[in-house]
Amino acid sequence: MSEHLSDDELIARLYGVGTQDGHLDGCAQCTDRWKALLAARARVVQPPALPEEFVAGQRRAVYQRLGSPERSRALLPFASAMATAAIVLLAVLLYRPAPTPQPARGFSDAELFAEVYSMVQSSEPKAAEPIHALFEVQE
Repeated sequence: MSEHLSDDELIARLYGVGTQDGHLDGCAQCTDRWKALLAARARVVQPPALPEEFVAGQRRAVYQRLGSPERSRALLPFASAMATAAIVLLAVLLYRPAPTPQPARGFSDAELFAEVYSMVQSSEPKAAEPIHALFEVQE
C-alpha cells in the first residue's frame, strides 16, 4: 500500500486541484482524515445563526432611521465650510516662500583642471584627507 496522503494533498483535493488516484477508497486512515476535513469545512462555511427577534429589531431600526432625518447631515455643509476655512487660514499663516538661491561662484577651466590634477597626482593616501581639515585656515 502506498504512503498516506499529507495534509497539503487532502486540502488540495478539498479545493478540487488534487489528484484523484483512488487512495481514499482503500485507506481507512486517510478516509477518516478526509471526512473530518469535510466536516470542518461544512462548519466554517455555514452562516451564523441569528435569532429572528434580533434580525427583526435591526430591520425596524433601519426603517425608523430612514423615516427620520439625521441631525448630523444638517451640520455637514457648515462643518465642511469651517474645515475649508481653517485649512486656508493655516496655509496663509504657514506659507513661507523659499529663499532665492544665490548664484554659485564660477570656476574657470584652468582652475578646474588644476584642482583635478592635484587630486590625481597627490602622493598622500585618501584616508589622510580628513586630517587636513584640522589644519586648514577657514576664510
